[in-house]
Parts: sequence; structure tokens; C-alpha cells
Amino acid sequence: MRVLMLGATGKVGAPILQELLDRGHQVTAVVRDPTRLPAQGPSLQHRIGDVFDAAFLADAARGADVVVCSVALRDAAQRDRTPVALMRGVGRAAAGADARLVAMGGAGSLRTAAGVDLVDTPGFPEVAKPESLGFRAALHDLVDSAPADLVWTVVSPPPAIEIDSPRTGAYRTADDDLLIDAEGASRISVADLAVAVVDEVENPKHPRRRFAVGY
Repeated sequence: MRVLMLGATGKVGAPILQELLDRGHQVTAVVRDPTRLPAQGPSLQHRIGDVFDAAFLADAARGADVVVCSVALRDAAQRDRTPVALMRGVGRAAAGADARLVAMGGAGSLRTAAGVDLVDTPGFPEVAKPESLGFRAALHDLVDSAPADLVWTVVSPPPAIEIDSPRTGAYRTADDDLLIDAEGASRISVADLAVAVVDEVENPKHPRRRFAVGY
């Protein structure tokens, strides 16, 4: 499968990239600095560019079967580069290339047992609110305004993503609910999060909707 990967050098994106390559997919990674790519090999190409450049993104998406987006937007200096703008641009590029879109979302929009979104609960970290609210807005915008011919999926991870925990290949999914494990934690290893994303790339089960993943 031919995959255009956005955010391939990030803490979540890098394991997704590696999982794609390990499963034999042909990946083109959009990067600003190719020296930061965590993987190399004949199945990996890169293009240097800006994910907010519509013309560049449309050209990069040509020939792709799937666009995978794992771009983090935490830089306070980039207030004009919002999750809504990101998803609109990536969605248009994917639709124009007749490619599916599989995008990482946030945990903040997941529904808790109290019936409210995690981002709206007392104690949610203030530092994480801007990004969480932005990705919730982007999800709602996709639901309401995505191109009619775009087949999109948003993957929402749990709040605790464990960088150093092993890949087990096991995870659970839900529609909009925060997943809690037997110990009362909402967590997953970043390696198993990558497994869930690439499973959706290979075997789409959640067209035009969001799903949650966790243990």
C-alpha cells in the first residue's frame, strides 16, 4: 500500500512510520528536516515541505492510497496553524488524490463515565487544553464539513501513552468512550497505538468516524 505520512518524526508518528515499514508498505514522509527521520530503507522516501501548503500537499498526496496524519500542534507561536485548518487541508489533499485519511486525534474529546468529555472534567491539565480543544473542534469539523468523497477516520488515544512500554499487539477499541483498563488506568504503549493505526490503514473498520483505542 502507498502511504503518505505526515508527522513521521514525532513521538507517536515515528512508531507509526516504523510499523508501516515493518509491514511492507511504501511510505513517503513529509518532513521539514529529513535527518530527523527515525527509519531508513528502500520502502521509505521523503519530501521536504509544509503540511499547511495546500499546493504542496495536493502534489505529495498524488498516487497515495492512504494519508496518515500524526501532526502535533503544540507550538504557541503557531496559533494560526490550528487543528481545524490542518485537517481541512489534509482532508482536501486526500480527497483530491482519492485516498483515505487516517488521522490521530486527541484524548480530550473522549466521553468519560460522567458523561462529559475528558477535556471538560475538573483537573484536566490546563497546559493541554488548547491542543485538546483544537482537536475536538477539528473532529467536529470533519463530521460536519468533510468533503463528501473523503473517507476519513480519526484515532483517539488514551491520555497516557507509554513511550517505553513494549509492543504486545493487543488493544481494545470503542466509539467515543474513554477506555479504562482493569487497574483503572486509561493507557496504551505507543507501539501498540501504532499497531492500532496501521491495522486501520490495512483493514478499515471505522469509515467517516472516530474511534478510541486503549488497553
